[in-house]
Amino acid sequence: MKALSLKTRSLKTRSLKAWSHSQRAGAAGLLLIALFTAGGLAGCSDQAPETTTNSDETATVEVAETVAWTHPTTRQLPGVVSPGERALLSTRVAGTLTSVPAAPGDAVAKGELLATVDAREVEAAIAAARENVTAAEAAVAQARLNSQRLHRLYDEDLIARVRTEQADVKLSELKAQRQAAQSELKAQRANLDYTRITAPFAGHVSETLMDAGSFVGPGQPIVALEQRHRLNIDVPVSREQADILTAGQRLAVLMGGERIAEARLVSVIPALSDQGTGQRLRLSVETPPARLVPGHVVSVTVPIPPPKRQQEHTTRVGVPQEALIRRGQLTGVLVVEASTDTPTLQLRWIKTATPPAGADNLIPVTQGLAVGERVVLNPVPSLRDGQAVSLQSTAQRPEEK
Repeated sequence: MKALSLKTRSLKTRSLKAWSHSQRAGAAGLLLIALFTAGGLAGCSDQAPETTTNSDETATVEVAETVAWTHPTTRQLPGVVSPGERALLSTRVAGTLTSVPAAPGDAVAKGELLATVDAREVEAAIAAARENVTAAEAAVAQARLNSQRLHRLYDEDLIARVRTEQADVKLSELKAQRQAAQSELKAQRANLDYTRITAPFAGHVSETLMDAGSFVGPGQPIVALEQRHRLNIDVPVSREQADILTAGQRLAVLMGGERIAEARLVSVIPALSDQGTGQRLRLSVETPPARLVPGHVVSVTVPIPPPKRQQEHTTRVGVPQEALIRRGQLTGVLVVEASTDTPTLQLRWIKTATPPAGADNLIPVTQGLAVGERVVLNPVPSLRDGQAVSLQSTAQRPEEK
């Protein structure tokens, strides 16, 4: 039994040694696998910069030089649109409004009925005036017969001359009374016309100021009528601005940054004081577009007065429109820096102004650029700040071929 126990213990010892050896071998294998994996990852990370370097190839760009701004400098001023004609219609008789068939926004023709006033009192006055005219005419007729009879008696030396003279005076007085009665009748008939308010011209009803049933007095506005075939624009300006404009000059009208019409300068409405800034430009739009209606606020492009223009010409440059980069509310260009052997790009944010008509596709730049700098035309999104580029000859530009 003792010998068997020793043999069993020896077998267990050898088994434990074999298991420990195999465990160490497995751990060594895992360590080698980890090392190979780390080496592979390290090899992949070493290749990433090469990819970035290869993608940063030199791009060929087309450039143009900025030029001095020589076009007239302009700016935009706000103006208010008003109708070409506007009438506040009222009556000169007192009475109650019996009807107001017109409604705001209605298009009406010339002579169309807009409102009526109670005419019973005026009609009664017309009837009374007509009776007065009839009585006056009868009195004149009787006085004429008397005068003719007295003249025959005088011719026969039957009465004194003074009787004929008195008859003639009486006839003249009655004729004057008849004329007064006829004038009163005409006045009452005119008042009857004022009980019917009609459109003096074709246009649009902009507002009804009184409703049916209201009592109105002489001169009280009832209906506002506008004519919109021609529109006016009033633009507040300074005296210096008004001095450089002339009657008949054409100015651009913008709405939402878009040019929608052209207006003609009719006159400059002066301020009460020479030193005031209350002057207004009165512009006329002969054929306004449908979306331009009275009450709109628009922008009008006007030239800047000479003193300010000279100061701004020293800093303004012209840049082609196709060189601009728009990012939200920012405007920029890619400027080519040639300070080194290889030209590089520099993204520069600039401030632009509104170009006048006939600016040859140039945009005035007030800040950020100088005359003679080269900018990239039609920049693609892949171009980046600091990227090296090669320049395309300007002779290869399609518009110059």
